[in-house]
Amino acid sequence: METPKIVFLWSHVRSVSTAFERAFIQREDYVTFHEPFGEPCYFGPERIYSYYDNELSEHAEYLNVTFSQMIEQILKPTTSEEKKNVFVKDMARHVVRPDYKSHRENPTVLPIEFLKRCKHTFILRTPRKSVPSLYRAYVRNNLKFIHDDIGYPELQALFEFLTELTGTPPALVEAGDLVEKPEAIMRMYCESGIGDRFEAQMLEWKAERVEAFDKWSGWHDMAQYSTGFNQCQRATDNNDELILPDDVQEVIEKSMPIYEKLREFKLRV
Repeated sequence: METPKIVFLWSHVRSVSTAFERAFIQREDYVTFHEPFGEPCYFGPERIYSYYDNELSEHAEYLNVTFSQMIEQILKPTTSEEKKNVFVKDMARHVVRPDYKSHRENPTVLPIEFLKRCKHTFILRTPRKSVPSLYRAYVRNNLKFIHDDIGYPELQALFEFLTELTGTPPALVEAGDLVEKPEAIMRMYCESGIGDRFEAQMLEWKAERVEAFDKWSGWHDMAQYSTGFNQCQRATDNNDELILPDDVQEVIEKSMPIYEKLREFKLRV
């Protein structure tokens, strides 16, 4: 068997990335990891953000989790006796340093050697869809809206760094294209983006609980209880009726230039 793949799908929040992950959960030749760097980013001793510092006692199982431990877990299936490929879905914001502009040699908290070992891909969604979806999720979960949580600057920083590191822009999926043309986009992603075969079973799944999604309870209901990408569009349409506060609307406007710039690199069918 050739060297097993480690494929990353880097995203910002509310980008249809969890539905994309479900497509790879359907495959028997991949082990999937759901946002493994979220735990060390928010709760571990090396945590990047302090949003949850008042809730650390509620997440005791994560308090000693480090980025290197997560890397070891990701590598393990590729070196086991079965030697499976790995698909990791995570947020760029979970690994990009807050002061990334001062770390041009490596703006992330991950080792260069590990980054080079992996195949990196991205998913991008217009802020006019993702920000209202994020705002709705905050309201639904009775949480205060965190403006920086959307993650477009970190996504851009990671995309540009990995382009420089590898010499080639990573494959980038535009979420609207994925929802409208799931088979064409997923086929191109597999065959051209990561050098693997496309499987038709990636387009549909059972509406059922995914245990890995439980750590962010209330945030992945659509991805869990949908049966395919077409339902993501219906959920998006519901957000179009939201009346957004001025500060949330401002997040959209500030994020649009980054979206427009990165969209130039999207897969085209």
